Amino acid sequence: MQVLLPARSEHPYGSRLFRPLWEAIARRDLVAGIHFGGAPGNPPFPSGWPSHYFEEYAGMAQVFQSQLASIVSEGVLDLFPTLRIALIESGFTWLPAFLWRFDKEWRNLRQLVPWVKRAPSAYIREHVRLTIQPLDTPPTTGELLATIDQLGSEELLLFGTDYPHRHAADPLRALLPHLPTSLARKVRGENARALYRLSPNPA
Repeated sequence: MQVLLPARSEHPYGSRLFRPLWEAIARRDLVAGIHFGGAPGNPPFPSGWPSHYFEEYAGMAQVFQSQLASIVSEGVLDLFPTLRIALIESGFTWLPAFLWRFDKEWRNLRQLVPWVKRAPSAYIREHVRLTIQPLDTPPTTGELLATIDQLGSEELLLFGTDYPHRHAADPLRALLPHLPTSLARKVRGENARALYRLSPNPA
């Protein structure tokens, strides 16, 4: 059902080194689950090693961003158009600003990657899903809901608890009760069932 890949890898996942991996995942109709953490021999940031785990934890969204940039820019989703990817424990509130920048730079520089036929945000909204933990909440519920609206799709978010780890923001209190009923239902289960191609809950 799913292949688990660490978010931090020796080479970015768009690299041609990983083409056999993506081919096998697509051929077997599996989900590629890219999970927080990864290869300890590699620094988590391009600028090198941090002094504290706190820095690494706070900056892990950058690692997920770099993997998405690589996968899209190297044409993996054009080569394997049925691929499905889940970002696990990535959070999601960083995604809107990243998509805006990714699309802007594609418009400016797409002659360098002519095989990327669509805006990067279109690929990501079609192929990628993200778990809601850790829930990086803005100061107010209104700002959180605005961020979710900026995702541009109700299909992107998957429920996740990160059990047994505890986080400051509990989505059962800080997120799900504030969502429209239809979107809350999708986050609680429908989006995951669609991604993993599971049968719907019995009526």
